[in-house]
Amino acid sequence: MTPSWEPELRDCRMFYGLFLLSEMDVKSKGILYYSMANLHGYERPDQYEVYLLKAIAEYPEFPRYHLDLGRYYISNENIEKGKLYIKEGLLRVKECFTEAQPLDFEMSLYTFIDEEIDGLYMFEETYKEYEKMSL
Repeated sequence: MTPSWEPELRDCRMFYGLFLLSEMDVKSKGILYYSMANLHGYERPDQYEVYLLKAIAEYPEFPRYHLDLGRYYISNENIEKGKLYIKEGLLRVKECFTEAQPLDFEMSLYTFIDEEIDGLYMFEETYKEYEKMSL
């Protein structure tokens, strides 16, 4: 039996979450939606595309959103649409590095986000893999 207070608590959390979302800047919203896409990728795959599209709509500057959506479409037999998203993502990559090349920036939370979440920086080998997918 569900406790009588549980629906009210759920409504309160949803209201609080919506309030926080309305207070976020577009970059933060994009990161949140991207994180939600990855969370739903395992639990509710039908929501993966929805959240990636929301991330792109909020903050389209980050390559990773486009690249992941492109890979998703390709893996689901929507090859041409996937190629378009991958091409769009590659246009947004700021810089590529090689394994032998020392990184010329100080590692911090922000550079981690730029590399791991946003995809602004990536290794050349990864870039070339995406490039092959887009052909």
